Amino acid sequence: MNIYISFDMEGIGGIDRFSDEFKRTAAYSQAIHAHFKAVIDGIHQSPKNKDIETITVADSHGDGKNLDYLALSEMDERIELISGYPRGEYMMSGLDRHDVVIFLGYHASCGQHRANMDHCYSTAFHRVSINGIKCSEAMINQIYAKEKHIPVGLIIGDSGLYSQLILEGYMPYVEYVVTKESLGHNAVVHRNFQKVRAEIAEKVALVLDKDLSTLPLGDLTAPYNVTIETDTTLTADMAEMLPGVVRLDGYRIGMSFDSGKDLLNGLMALEVLARK
Repeated sequence: MNIYISFDMEGIGGIDRFSDEFKRTAAYSQAIHAHFKAVIDGIHQSPKNKDIETITVADSHGDGKNLDYLALSEMDERIELISGYPRGEYMMSGLDRHDVVIFLGYHASCGQHRANMDHCYSTAFHRVSINGIKCSEAMINQIYAKEKHIPVGLIIGDSGLYSQLILEGYMPYVEYVVTKESLGHNAVVHRNFQKVRAEIAEKVALVLDKDLSTLPLGDLTAPYNVTIETDTTLTADMAEMLPGVVRLDGYRIGMSFDSGKDLLNGLMALEVLARK
């Protein structure tokens, strides 16, 4: 068995704003690696632990340089780290040959009410919809996993994403651990980490003990008709020059993709372009 962990930071407990990455560097790193340690503890507690060959970690926040290679290596000798940016299928690079996906530190999509640091790939995107449905990174990344026939077994993130995926019914079947109760974009109630740590380990072990072949893969199907509302007309002006992009109005652009791979890479190309 091979486990794939896609990491983002906005859904990690102990972090509540983007500036924590640069202004509270030590605490930021400590919080991230503590959550990872809880995931690895859950793997070690699973009856399937002896069957696991590789634990692939994809550092998928910002420039993909958030995780300490040596610290992760010390947690388990089976861990391999994917880092750096840009890279193909960014948050899901190297997914082939895995059996289950864990999303760690994930967050709600842009525009979700009471969601900490809500966005979707870029803060320059105010709304990302696929086939008329407002989508988060978790929902879009699941599309790519679905095409590989690999289920998303567990999501660890804030209450905003929990509301969107579980309560609103977009991925109600997935196991979920809430790290913090989001009060707004920059405000949260951080759950005590002792409770979060225990729940993460418990849910990881629970997921690995399931028959992974029976887990749902998701409902969105190709073609993936994407509408993005950008933050400025300038962003839309730049995006409009790309082949296959249609200008819908001052702020909105549209694209269509036939595969999850093209969808991910198309969105990440726009993310690179939108960086200022």
